[in-house]
Amino acid sequence: MYLQKADLPEIDDDTVSSSDRVVDAIIRGIWSARYVPGQKLIEAGLTDAVGVSRGPVREALKRLAAEGVITLTRHRGAYIRAYGRLDADEMLEVLEVLTCLMARLAAEAANRDQNAKLMRDAYEILGGQGNRHGEDALFIGQRHHFYDTLLAIAGNIQLARLLPTTQIQLLRLQIMPYLTAQDRQAQLDEYAAITKAVLAGEPKTAESAMRRHMRRSRERFARAPDEAFAALV
Repeated sequence: MYLQKADLPEIDDDTVSSSDRVVDAIIRGIWSARYVPGQKLIEAGLTDAVGVSRGPVREALKRLAAEGVITLTRHRGAYIRAYGRLDADEMLEVLEVLTCLMARLAAEAANRDQNAKLMRDAYEILGGQGNRHGEDALFIGQRHHFYDTLLAIAGNIQLARLLPTTQIQLLRLQIMPYLTAQDRQAQLDEYAAITKAVLAGEPKTAESAMRRHMRRSRERFARAPDEAFAALV
């Protein structure tokens, strides 16, 4: 079984600031799909849930707004960020560059240590259960594990720092309800092509397979109905 951020131990360290605890609680909520794009965050609810005063909550919200995780407005309050069509397309355009590099580096390192086994295991988890209906949270977690494995095999620390993982999670949560069974199967086929190229140790092929996947992801977002983007504030 693999870990998601929501599965990690709760922060229990007296040296951690109150605002850090609030940030951690919100991020965990996103990763567990308890918080979804467009959802309003209630300050009073956060103070009760985390056990802190309003000051740290407001500081945490400002920090997350600066990172693009939430939208914070003077009169409407704080909402989990929801992407508009243009914002989503621009984010996916950036992710195409980063994930293509990740796939290429992973293919270059596929024959080192236990990397091939890790890659096979990640795909088997994804391909074995990811196409079931009604398991959106499970599928999102499996996809996250697949990408985490690619990133770990790639072994580039700076790439890991650059990838906006929480924003990627928000994109997944936002589009998932609008994917058809055919869309989901297409995703699995794309992941299979990426996996095959990585395991074969073919960097250029892996990069091309990832590029096709990301461009088709942009097409899936483009086909989503307007209601997929209606949560914007």
